[in-house]
Amino acid sequence: MTANYTGDSRGHAVGEVDAGSAMVVLDDNSRWQVYQGFSDIIAGWHPGEMVTIKPNRDPEFPYKLINVHKNQSVEACYRP
Repeated sequence: MTANYTGDSRGHAVGEVDAGSAMVVLDDNSRWQVYQGFSDIIAGWHPGEMVTIKPNRDPEFPYKLINVHKNQSVEACYRP
């Protein structure tokens, strides 16, 4: 079962990216496991770029992180 994210879905910035483990940490310290197939995309994400969180239909990756600076989205699950 995946955890539900209860924070604000808008106005976040990328804090850290670890493409090797497909992990993104946002400025509120929320941790996001990205679907491994998107690790090449997040490798190009940089701290400070704005991110919006949206629901996704995939039960394993129930969220999308949308990098509004790059107009890219990746499927992710919240890791408290």
